[in-house]
Amino acid sequence: MRHVIVVGAGITGVTTAYELALLGYQVTVVDRHLYPAMETSFANGGQLSACNAEVWNQKATVLKGIKWMSQKTAPLLLNPSFSLHKYSWLMEFLGHIKNYETNTRETVKIALLARKRLFEIAEIEQIDFDLEKRGILHFYHNKADYDVAIKVNDLLCSGGLERNAITNEEIKQIEPALTGDYYAGFYCQSDA
Repeated sequence: MRHVIVVGAGITGVTTAYELALLGYQVTVVDRHLYPAMETSFANGGQLSACNAEVWNQKATVLKGIKWMSQKTAPLLLNPSFSLHKYSWLMEFLGHIKNYETNTRETVKIALLARKRLFEIAEIEQIDFDLEKRGILHFYHNKADYDVAIKVNDLLCSGGLERNAITNEEIKQIEPALTGDYYAGFYCQSDA
């Protein structure tokens, strides 16, 4: 089989097609939209980051999801109407909560490799896409939220991510437009 069809012209589809073409495959990319990257890739804010590689399979996410079900402005909505496919997926999702730490570490490793490869492709192909390698900053307004973030940060770092704790003063040095009073934060300098 030398011809592969890739469904979806987002970042994953396009990079998959690119790598398959390098391996000698004839590749066709199809998408239901007129332009590439109009769904998930469009909504991610243009980040090439590994600092958000924490998996969602954890108790806190489930609790947030239940709380969000009654809010029209929730960042994630789930229609509770019955669907065998949906509820079997939910059961599988819940079943992986026990693997949260292992899966997060592995996701960090994959994210780091993917980010590195995207930078390489852009350089090899001389793609100018307004790349800003200035890092990604996460900041917290209070100690309680920061204490939760410390545990996540430790887990992400155990997967190989370089993400450093920073003070309120350092937050403002990194991004002078932030003028509020923040408790503390984390900075992943290698993200873009």
